[in-house]
Amino acid sequence: MDVNQCPRCKTRFRGELAACPIDGEALIRIEDPLVGRTIAGRYLIEDKIGGGGMGVVYRGRHQVIDRAVAIKFLHQRFTRDPTSRKRFLGEARAANQIDHENIIDITDFGETEDGLVYLVMEHLQGRSLDQEISGRALHPSRALHIAVQIAGGLARAHELDVIHRDVKPANVFLLRRRGDADFVKLLDFGIARFERELRITDRGALMGTPEYMAPEQLSHGEVNPATDLYALGCVIFEMLTGRPPFVGNTSEVLIKHMREPPTAPSHIIPSVAPALDAVVLRLLNKDPARRHRDAFHLVDDLQVLLDQTPSTASVPAPSALESGPARGTKPQAPHSTLHAPTDLEEWRERIARYGQMLAQAYPRGDTPGTLQVAMQRMQLSLGRMTQLRAEIDDSARQLVGREDDVRGLRLRIGRALDELSRDESKLARALEDEAAQAEQSERSLRETMHSLLIRAKTTPTLLDAAAVSVQALTFLRDLHAGLLHLAEQESRLAQAQTSLGHKRAAHEDLCFQLAQLKGRLATLNAESSVTLGKTQERVQQAEAELRAELNRLVSETECVSVHLRARPELAATQRS
Repeated sequence: MDVNQCPRCKTRFRGELAACPIDGEALIRIEDPLVGRTIAGRYLIEDKIGGGGMGVVYRGRHQVIDRAVAIKFLHQRFTRDPTSRKRFLGEARAANQIDHENIIDITDFGETEDGLVYLVMEHLQGRSLDQEISGRALHPSRALHIAVQIAGGLARAHELDVIHRDVKPANVFLLRRRGDADFVKLLDFGIARFERELRITDRGALMGTPEYMAPEQLSHGEVNPATDLYALGCVIFEMLTGRPPFVGNTSEVLIKHMREPPTAPSHIIPSVAPALDAVVLRLLNKDPARRHRDAFHLVDDLQVLLDQTPSTASVPAPSALESGPARGTKPQAPHSTLHAPTDLEEWRERIARYGQMLAQAYPRGDTPGTLQVAMQRMQLSLGRMTQLRAEIDDSARQLVGREDDVRGLRLRIGRALDELSRDESKLARALEDEAAQAEQSERSLRETMHSLLIRAKTTPTLLDAAAVSVQALTFLRDLHAGLLHLAEQESRLAQAQTSLGHKRAAHEDLCFQLAQLKGRLATLNAESSVTLGKTQERVQQAEAELRAELNRLVSETECVSVHLRARPELAATQRS
């Protein structure tokens, strides 16, 4: 249904109404009814900044803390099914609880009273990695710096059982922060699975990004942390060479992912170091088990390479990535926004003006009873709207305070989780090495014992003739040496098993501590969700009542306005 607005009082109306019943002005059709609307009692939508197949993104402003935000609305065709809405909001909740500096913050999410599902995210200024590459190879040190940050974000998310499912240059955003011109923000985290499922349902065909899809993802739909690591391998390959590891039409690319071994980046860009080749090719291994054990393992390998790689002298132009106006450009004027239709100060002034006009029209105090009642009701509605607005603002401030407290605690737990997880990853790798060594020692011990037994069976006994006594002595010397070697191998095996036992115990302790931290985080998130949910519900109820009061106020205002416009001597005053 069309939404129209009065150019004078800014009140919005739905339907076929041609003129404003308050001011009599001809209504103007609003091209985008979301612009100028306030969501969740605190997010004023200012302008549309992008869109795609899944939804539309707007720039908004958090009115309580005066902070720019990005608001993504999912297309309604994808949220008509309650199950789909629930799944989407569940994915948003998971992404909201990651809280890592290299993952875009999803600060809020929900559903409006008219069925719009939305995400509120931090507003970023910069450019995407695919824009930065644009067919050009990045310097290895720059590519490694970006890759370490992506891997760090993935490591935190994977530890919390959240998988991205669509790692690609278009979902990597670069901005300037704390003096770093390539500070990474990973976008669309946790939402990719939901979006891909919706595309499959909606169009009946698999929709993804073929250039970055792992073989197991293509063959039987398996998605796990190793799938994200494969995609990151494709991204690193593209940063180093200017193109993905496999190119061609969609069918060709999918087949190559499944069957064709990747080319080493140095075959395309000879300056790429062999050690960097090895890391990329390990990530692109067809067998997930032969990739890095986890993202923390990858961070360690990338950081070692980054420390060993000479940095590039050239850096991105600040104007391309700076979180603000480009240098040498004239700052833009603040973006003008439409007034909210519940601007209480404007209503207060309007009611006061109507009171003055009625006093002018009826100087003897003989104002018709219907108009007196209408004015009384307008004052009551305005009073109730003022009260409701205060309640909404107070709830919004409580939400901000609670969100900040929870986010701060979640960040501290997240950092501790990173430290423990990094230690667990290293210990698990050491444990695998110890287990391999113990297995090798046990195998060597068995081989030595078997060799001694074979020799004993093929050597004459000591009771044979003197002619064989030399052979017997040789056998005894070999036997003695073999027994010493056997004892040494038994000792080595015992040491390996002891070390293995200690590492297993330490690993179990680390895993226990990780489980405790994850449990604490889960409890925090659950408690926060309940508290925030109740506050959001109060805000929604107050907003619904505020809209009802506004409708009553408009109706009463129309009664008075029509009467005043019928009196020529007051019509000009009403429009002034």
